[in-house]
Amino acid sequence: MIVLRPDEMKRVDQLAIKRGFPEFLLMETAGRGVALKAVELMKKNRGKNVLVFAGKGNNGGDGLVAARYLHNYGFAVHVFTFGPEKEFKGSSLKNYHLCCLKGIEIEEINIEESDLQMIIGFSDLIIDAILGTGLSGPAREPAATIINMINNTSKMVLAVDLPSGINGETGKVPGNAILADYTVTMAYPKTGLLLYPGRKYSGEIEVVDLGVPDDYAFEVNPGHFSLSREEAAALLPVRQPDGHKGTFGKVAVIGGSPGMSGAPGLTGMAALRTGAGLVKAGVPAEIEPAVSYFSPELISLILPELNTENHTKYDNKVLDKLMEESDVLAIGPGLGRAEGVKDPVSRVVRDFKGPLIIDADGLNAIDKLHIFKEREEVSIITPHPGEMARLLGMSIEEVQENRIENARSLAISYGIHVVLKGASTVIALPGGNIYINLTGNEGMATAGSGDVLTGVLAGLLAQGLKAEEAAVLGPYLHGLAGDLACEEKGSFSLIAGDLISFLDNAFQKVLDNS
Repeated sequence: MIVLRPDEMKRVDQLAIKRGFPEFLLMETAGRGVALKAVELMKKNRGKNVLVFAGKGNNGGDGLVAARYLHNYGFAVHVFTFGPEKEFKGSSLKNYHLCCLKGIEIEEINIEESDLQMIIGFSDLIIDAILGTGLSGPAREPAATIINMINNTSKMVLAVDLPSGINGETGKVPGNAILADYTVTMAYPKTGLLLYPGRKYSGEIEVVDLGVPDDYAFEVNPGHFSLSREEAAALLPVRQPDGHKGTFGKVAVIGGSPGMSGAPGLTGMAALRTGAGLVKAGVPAEIEPAVSYFSPELISLILPELNTENHTKYDNKVLDKLMEESDVLAIGPGLGRAEGVKDPVSRVVRDFKGPLIIDADGLNAIDKLHIFKEREEVSIITPHPGEMARLLGMSIEEVQENRIENARSLAISYGIHVVLKGASTVIALPGGNIYINLTGNEGMATAGSGDVLTGVLAGLLAQGLKAEEAAVLGPYLHGLAGDLACEEKGSFSLIAGDLISFLDNAFQKVLDNS
């Protein structure tokens, strides 16, 4: 699914108008989509009073179209505008006139009027069509005050295109912003809707099809995407009926350290639940019994070690054999930060001839990112913001300030696939394209969740998916499993093992909705 920045959406609109789509028709389609969503919500709540706050631009014009349709459908509609009639232009002005002809009550905002709060209180649904996607700074008055008034009510709020006060590109909230229950966005989701904190303000998001061909969007060279359920289904690996465990791939997991036996176990079991044919976990001797006990399906083996001053060195012959016998290798879960782990990590990055996933302490063991340029095969790294900050030599705050561009820069510079974990996981591909993952929830912020993601990625790669396919599909399935687990267990009680337990449900959900 294409995701556009506001400036890209503006160019798509311009292309559509230039090629014969009248601006008035685009606004009509957008506003009708808002109205239909409003009708759906009003029927659920048996409401009848709709209050529309309309700005002077095209966003306000969409709100005026919605007001017309809702009036036609028999709802009581009251419109507040953020300027007099003379300040409306083009299609927005035409819709202002049509609302007047319909007898819809329209009045200009006056925040000094004492009955404004009372009118808000009598409404059953508020439609926010105040500010559009072009906002760059904080909302100014009187919008800022009105936004606060709306947020201070318990009324249902439906935002047009994106909640007023949100930066449509970055999702940042520079001032007051509408806390919407629902957002109806036009043609394509905007990046600011999908990135936090904007996503938190947007509520449930629905896209209105304006009838504009996707070819127009591709003409502006979009660099941002998100995976729909239908697209996820199309990426699922094919399970051959005559396949065997070799057909579905052999995965090696290297990790674990004293006190961290669970991490490689979680990764290995997630790879198996994702469909890998065989998984071996190479771990230090002292935790091998615990990893072996983790599950009878998981093969554990000891990587012989030599302990010298708390440094750990793995026997190269055993490591070489493990690499030779594996189709995919994941290194890092629970590996620890002993100085000695840097040697096996470096050797794996340099010498392993198949797809490689590096997570957690595997990333912490990498001193120089240039090592990735020595690899001929694909690499996927899965840092959380702290690990990303160390890799880039910046603070966590700087990483989070611009997650997309930081991930994109790293992916392009070193030819790697970057899965930057966190709320709205960002997947950056070496060619520069970005995917924003929409599945997942706050309950997944728990120890071991990242280890499970590493296993899911390994399992998909083992079954023959390309690196870019696995990097996009893995977080989607991981997050969907988390969403399904959260529905049953709640976000407080969700643990990493639940994600593995619900992977089967996630696969079935994708298949059922394909």
